[in-house]
Amino acid sequence: MEEETLSKTQIKKGIALIVAFVLLRALITQFFGFESINVSLESILILFIMFLIGSLGLVYVGFSRWVGVDLKKWWYNRQKLAGDIGWGVLGFIIVQILNVVIGFALLMLFFPLAEMITPATIPSSAGEILLMLFFGFAIASFQEETMFRGFLQNVLTERTGKWQGNILQAAIFSIAHIGYFPLNVWPLFILAFVLGIVFGWLKIKRGTLIVPGIAHGLFG
Repeated sequence: MEEETLSKTQIKKGIALIVAFVLLRALITQFFGFESINVSLESILILFIMFLIGSLGLVYVGFSRWVGVDLKKWWYNRQKLAGDIGWGVLGFIIVQILNVVIGFALLMLFFPLAEMITPATIPSSAGEILLMLFFGFAIASFQEETMFRGFLQNVLTERTGKWQGNILQAAIFSIAHIGYFPLNVWPLFILAFVLGIVFGWLKIKRGTLIVPGIAHGLFG
């Protein structure tokens, strides 16, 4: 995908949407105490609110209508879709390996933090699998890949260079989880930074957001 040059007004609007997203996510997390996905009315209601306001409102309407970008062009190229899907699955495998390695290393070095980190929830029913996939793709992946790898990485790369832009967007991506991750569980911010670099690399490698989007969506 050829990077789109955005105007100063578009950049300001995009940054405003990212700030709104971070504040809204922190507010929803603090208010509802959203920690795990299960087949319950409360969990489904929270997911619906996050999808309606975050995915449809802030991201889709915000970027396609208010900022004025072509999200379809950002997300996929029909001519290389099959290859992008394969790279997305490979990206998911890489992310899972890094998650295990980094998590194990940090917990070995800082063992007391082990009690603070909740193990990943393993779905126990078809309903939970569907809800986790919905959260992973329609909420987490669509929202964050559009904002951080689609918009922010593009803006930073244009000003600082390909890899500098990737590292900077990953750092901001990690910081943007304040309010979503508890501050005392700081290894999660390190993990988010590393995974942000991987997602950014996948975007650089293939040029579309569907690649990091698949890796991110499967990861959750």
